[in-house]
Amino acid sequence: MEYVVRKAIRMLYWNRWISLLMVGEMALCMSVLVYSANLSASLKAEEMRLEGQEMDMALEILEKNNREVRDEPSLTLRDYKELQEITGGKTFLLVEIPQFFVDAETFYEFSLVLADYEILGLEEGCSYWGAETEEALAVGMNPVPGLLVRQMPKQFFEEYLGRSYWENCVVAPIAYMEEMAGEIAPGFIYAVWDSAEFPDADRVSGQVEEYLRKEHGEQYVYRVYLPEAELRNNSEKVKVSIRVLSHGGILILAVFFVGILSIFQLLFERRKRGYGICLACGASHKQILAEIFTEAALMNLAGTAIGVLAGWIATYGLDVGIMIGGIKVQGSFAAAGIALAACAGVTAVVVLVVYVKLARGKLVEQIQ
Repeated sequence: MEYVVRKAIRMLYWNRWISLLMVGEMALCMSVLVYSANLSASLKAEEMRLEGQEMDMALEILEKNNREVRDEPSLTLRDYKELQEITGGKTFLLVEIPQFFVDAETFYEFSLVLADYEILGLEEGCSYWGAETEEALAVGMNPVPGLLVRQMPKQFFEEYLGRSYWENCVVAPIAYMEEMAGEIAPGFIYAVWDSAEFPDADRVSGQVEEYLRKEHGEQYVYRVYLPEAELRNNSEKVKVSIRVLSHGGILILAVFFVGILSIFQLLFERRKRGYGICLACGASHKQILAEIFTEAALMNLAGTAIGVLAGWIATYGLDVGIMIGGIKVQGSFAAAGIALAACAGVTAVVVLVVYVKLARGKLVEQIQ
């Protein structure tokens, strides 16, 4: 097997410019396919996340004219109490405040989440720490030192936002909104409601918006909306763009497939006398086929690996304006699986076509 691999590498080196062209084309099509597949998977994950949420009505807060300096907080503890009055105690509020600490050797990052303990069923006078915040606590990085330290309750993982959210959080009482007002950014205020609990959800949302505009309308814009409905309305344009991108990747793959098939047929014609000599000297069709397969597989795998890596980098580092703002774009292992399946399919077809030529070519007779 080692001999077969070495020979395949030598053949690729002898035809290095063609090989590099094919590897580059394969990398291009795979990067486009992986990038589009990751966008599609991220959009689907967001749709599924919103479908599974009972709290389907949310508050959006924006700063007017992209103001960088906030003269007043966008939501206060008094505002929260007023919203509870308007909604009959059905407002679910979380305020997230990012925390950053650095000691001599380590950088610590987690979120301080202010929540209504009465709604969550937590004990007053305590702070609750997720599993990933234990190291910060061990070195004394405590943003709320006046509270007793408790482990995060397990029901949080099942009922509110999922396990991954709470594991890197510290939960403190909502009363800290007054003390930390200057640290609260509008984008980290999470206020939601279940519209099914209101006889007239539109009227309630209007009252919430009217109150907040009256209190803070000079600096902020407030909107109560249905995230799932808004995503559904906007996602069709995104899906069209993703389809165009994926079709472009498929087109490049088709061009690559025609190219590599033609190249290997041409190489077969150039090498068939050598193959005939090998067969005459006792080599089997299986051995020659293994060499051809290894050569094609190495070329395709190199292009696929580069393409998957490039597509993954583009997923996290490239914004082409396709995805809806606010959706977290992430890589999907299914996308890498699709790329590997395409690589295997192209390789199999190329080897099959060459094998048919090899089996029907009567190469031994041609050298006599």
